[in-house]
Amino acid sequence: MTDKNNNQERCSECGLDCNADEIRIVDGKGVCLNCLCGQVEPIEIRPIGIVVNDKKRAKSGFATSGSNISEIRLHPGQERFMKAITDETHLTIIWNLHQSRPVKTAFHRGWDGKEVGPFASRTPDRLTPIAVTDVELIEVRGTTLIVRGLDAIDGTPVLDIKVSRKSLKRRE
Repeated sequence: MTDKNNNQERCSECGLDCNADEIRIVDGKGVCLNCLCGQVEPIEIRPIGIVVNDKKRAKSGFATSGSNISEIRLHPGQERFMKAITDETHLTIIWNLHQSRPVKTAFHRGWDGKEVGPFASRTPDRLTPIAVTDVELIEVRGTTLIVRGLDAIDGTPVLDIKVSRKSLKRRE
């Protein structure tokens, strides 16, 4: 239940009134972050860039549509951290699921129909909207990385980049 006057919502589990931004929808019910995560301090993460491609999220389900090639446009201040990135063949991209929807604790997984929870799936609808994808680095143009295999949609905030184990194995 939302109190429009002071932007408060009641947690369906503990019954406490919380700020609306501290409530997540789980199985159709509002649950406070304290019930979901315990009493921990939130972590502040700032994006280092943005994904540019023609991928869009489907209106239902987890699928995306669009090309397999994406640009990762890093903010200009990130250039100092790009030393030797052109030597790599594969990168691991950590990104924000900025268009995630309410979370379900159980659902039927797309590829095999097995009933699972978010931790046993690749659903973009997660309590903590963070995703990780290994990609092939095709080209670097200034602070723009051209990659193959990123399943993030257009406009996705990029949180971090690491060298992929695939690049490391190439050297062994």
